[in-house]
Amino acid sequence: LGSQGAMSDPNAKKILIAGDVRGNVRALYKRVASVNASAAGPFHALFCVGPFFADGADGDAAAGSGDAAMDELRPYIEGTAVAPLPTYFVDALPGGRDLCRHPEGVVAPGITFLRSPGVRVVEGLRVASLPGHYNPMSFDDESKLAATAAAAEGEYTRQDVKALRASHAATGGEVVDLLLTSDWPMNVTAFSRDGKDASSAASRASAAGSPASAELARELQPRYHVSGRSGGAFYAREPYRNASRGHVTRFVGLGEVGNKEKTKWLHALALAPAETMPPSALVQQPADTTTSPYALPMPPPPPRGMGAGAPSASGIEPGKRPFPGADDGVEFNHSALRWEDPKAKRLKAAASVDRRPLRGDVDKTVYVRNLNFRADEGAIGEFFGQCGALVDLRLGRDDLGRSRGFCHVSFETAEAAAKALELTDSAFFGRDITVAMAKSEEQRQADRDERRKNRAPAAPPTGCWFCLSNEKDTHLVASVARESFVSMDKGGLVPDHVQVVPVEHAPSFAAMPAGAAEEVWLYIQSIRKCLAAGGGGAPPEDGAPRDLVVFERHLALRSKGGNHCHMNCVPVPRERAKKARKIFEQAAKRLNFEWTELLPKPESAIDLQTAIAEIAGDGEYYAVHLPDGTVLLRVIRPKEPHWMSFGREVLGHLLGCPERTSWQACMESEAAEVLRAEKFKASFEPHDAPACEAARAE
Repeated sequence: LGSQGAMSDPNAKKILIAGDVRGNVRALYKRVASVNASAAGPFHALFCVGPFFADGADGDAAAGSGDAAMDELRPYIEGTAVAPLPTYFVDALPGGRDLCRHPEGVVAPGITFLRSPGVRVVEGLRVASLPGHYNPMSFDDESKLAATAAAAEGEYTRQDVKALRASHAATGGEVVDLLLTSDWPMNVTAFSRDGKDASSAASRASAAGSPASAELARELQPRYHVSGRSGGAFYAREPYRNASRGHVTRFVGLGEVGNKEKTKWLHALALAPAETMPPSALVQQPADTTTSPYALPMPPPPPRGMGAGAPSASGIEPGKRPFPGADDGVEFNHSALRWEDPKAKRLKAAASVDRRPLRGDVDKTVYVRNLNFRADEGAIGEFFGQCGALVDLRLGRDDLGRSRGFCHVSFETAEAAAKALELTDSAFFGRDITVAMAKSEEQRQADRDERRKNRAPAAPPTGCWFCLSNEKDTHLVASVARESFVSMDKGGLVPDHVQVVPVEHAPSFAAMPAGAAEEVWLYIQSIRKCLAAGGGGAPPEDGAPRDLVVFERHLALRSKGGNHCHMNCVPVPRERAKKARKIFEQAAKRLNFEWTELLPKPESAIDLQTAIAEIAGDGEYYAVHLPDGTVLLRVIRPKEPHWMSFGREVLGHLLGCPERTSWQACMESEAAEVLRAEKFKASFEPHDAPACEAARAE
């Protein structure tokens, strides 16, 4: 039994999900009844993905297995036995053809076939299901005869996928909690950092998965997507981010019920309905979150009803260029991408992007923007080919090969370019495109220079929570010196989680004035001494000494008036503190970066400022101060993503309180915050060297 989710959440709905049943109902319900009666239960519902019946239940080829399945279900159909949980399944045909004739999908009391594609509410959860399984021939053939045959064989069609989309829209388009498909989504292992460790069965299931299932996952953006038909694999993918909605999706592929290899086939979830969750909790992203596997275009399937050598949908034969240079680059190899080292993935993707100079004259070249991201060079070339002969075309792509929504098209004649300008505001792939004459490099550089010259200065920081002058939450302040102060963290990981903050709005420790940096450094050393002496606002009952882990996140945040440096100081029990370096290094590995250790170990504020400046310059960075004084640094390059709650996430796992990684979820009343600050003040006062020095200076 695999499990996931916060079982203690009072709003959580506990559900079980099983893989391919294939008529093995007795083993299914025996295990489900046992789990339901255990300390983990009780559960609200059971969902089954993959074939529920053995193939051929009403045919000659597998009549024996079909009869066995019927025998195992007969007590539930006749009412002499009751399903341990309300049961819903999504793949019934052809094996269950005789048992699944009820218009509502009822097979027996408490056992239901979700026979129509759609989004429905089950036990408070929004559940999307696509009944049946994928057959590319049936899916691509939209004739009535093919639709009838597909329905009889339990194969979904394009119309079924459209019906699911329509149901999602008709029910408000709210967040889908659970997506159930019999087939794996194609290429779901792409960008997975655990791909190299996945079994060969998982690799095959991903490569042979359904593009329709993948497209639905990309569009519906469910919180969980569970599939069967895994070919003997159990695979729980790291969460991947959904750019438009902000929350993550987790994919789980389950094995066959009762399989001899002992592959996991039953998964438990405690899932709070999205509609009951605060937005901050819903969009929380774990540290191991990856790029969506569907961020890259799907490999195109063969044209409907045509062989390998048939023309494409655009009428261009394979191997023929719609315009010069369209296929000069190497074809993007999706299957190879899945299992390579993450750095190698990026290098291969970058190598496949066309970087050569655009051919043609600038006065015969147009610039096109607002392109649909699915529009490729072939489709664009065919569209603009109506204007005249093309010399070249360049589609803007990022380092992963994804379209950036614009392109340049050069023509042989000025007349053809003029005709292309008339296509502005035309609908292309569902978007109204904009077409304008391209600019020379000199013109573009002049435009950039002009924008820089006229750029408004950054607005002064107003409303900054860390600026004492704004008098926000001053009851949290525990100590004030001349150029810095200590404040309790609002929603701390532990009760005496504090922040050391410069009074001046400095963006980072490296950029602080020397005096402020020295004072912040002294505060950190003083807090270390306080914890080592068994103090702090929430010391252990036995007075055991604790260590200190400090982390600093320097991000520019220009739109908010610039970052105000705050050094997060988190007390950690000594036994757990020994693992601090290891857990931060493991987190870095999962996020595909490496720490730089500052050597020699900084012994003063000026040492630390100098070391950071030598590596990061005046750029963004992330720094972690370990209990032994070692400082680990990560330089954050321009446009490089960084998990905003990285430090809290890692330390939450180190401290054994992952539920406190979101500070918004740890908010307290003002009275509780005042009490927390007073306790820390009383314990810290004998060690408060910066405040003492400030008092002497006065």
